[in-house]
Amino acid sequence: MASLARVSIAKIGYNNLTRQLCKVTATSNVMQLAFISQKAKRVNRRRIPPFDYVHKKYGFWAQLFDPMVDRCDENSKVIVVEGPIAVGKSKVAAKLAEEFEMVYLPPPTFDEFYINPYGYDIRTLDDRLSISAQSCDVQKFLTNPHHPNVPMFQFHYFQFKFDQYITTLLHLLSTGQGVVLNRSFYTDYIFAKAMTNAGYMRPQALKFYNDIVNIAKLEMLRPHLIVYLDAPVNAVKEKIKKRGIPYEVNSKVLTSEYLQDIENIYKLDYLKNIVTHSHVLIYDWTTEGDVSNIVEDIEMLNFDYDKDASKMSDWTFENVQEIRTKRLYYEDRYFLHLDYMRTEYDVPELHYTAEEDEERHHAMKLVPGAPFVKGYNSALGDKNILWKKDQSLNLRTLRPTAREVDVVIEELNKLKTVSMQ
Repeated sequence: MASLARVSIAKIGYNNLTRQLCKVTATSNVMQLAFISQKAKRVNRRRIPPFDYVHKKYGFWAQLFDPMVDRCDENSKVIVVEGPIAVGKSKVAAKLAEEFEMVYLPPPTFDEFYINPYGYDIRTLDDRLSISAQSCDVQKFLTNPHHPNVPMFQFHYFQFKFDQYITTLLHLLSTGQGVVLNRSFYTDYIFAKAMTNAGYMRPQALKFYNDIVNIAKLEMLRPHLIVYLDAPVNAVKEKIKKRGIPYEVNSKVLTSEYLQDIENIYKLDYLKNIVTHSHVLIYDWTTEGDVSNIVEDIEMLNFDYDKDASKMSDWTFENVQEIRTKRLYYEDRYFLHLDYMRTEYDVPELHYTAEEDEERHHAMKLVPGAPFVKGYNSALGDKNILWKKDQSLNLRTLRPTAREVDVVIEELNKLKTVSMQ
């Protein structure tokens, strides 16, 4: 499918020691590799073993000697595939990752948050709780958009996407491998705004939400490239129907007005503003197009911009220490979440009351495996607990069963194997 718009074909700037996370030499003679290339063209490139950030801390000696910048090359980029619901973003994102030797991280889900490592779904406790103390996920929102916890659901969704974006940046800086995402936390506000316009959130809650998202953005690095898959509302509704998920097909939320509002905010707000920093490619995806055309278009994009340009400015660093500091932030993500956390009493719908917290605390005692981490619950059959070495990972996400953890572990193993060949 031909590109409808190539809003920006551009470069990434650099200065001093580091040029946009590209390979640098020990001298000031730096070769800039500005164009993303397909895996078929990357056969003879040097492969440096990744830093195993999942199991190891980025400590003092690693900061001194880890060859972080040398790992990065022209494909060390963040690509985000955006678009309306059911348009086919996951399929395109996975294909782009494959073509460019990147890793595709599947979007976060509420199952990863509510289902514990032993497979128990905490949402089954809802019938024991008062309505405001219950869970709220995508399915509940789409079937009952006026549930009192809908604003909290949207806040949690932002947290999950933000948490995944931290993993994205940590993976890129630790391995040099690019990452492809299906949406990111940068576009989460689109849905919060549409929910407010539809009457599912109060304007006060939206204001608070926007405040915390703006705080969260401060230490992040915006994507290099946005691929937007476009489709008119009537086509989106047909795709939803074809996908056949009951709570989507029968949703009280996914009306033509709501879907049109999301499209308008995407095009008139987000894409209009992000183009000042990132490349944007827009495609008509009313009928599924050919991903190879997107691949060809991406290979034409020049990512080498002057250091004073606003384009790609997030990826311009004065020195290596600036990148190391970012990487330390992403490793210790607790403080990045702590930065935006606060209680706003004007929007009580965004936090549980003390009484609701107590309800939830007592209900959680009924959850199998709740007292201890996985592997240390003798009541569930865990063995040799006294002699077991702590298996906790250095990489910890907000979702106890996040799929991306397994994905990056598998990818780290692949990168290690390739580097030894």
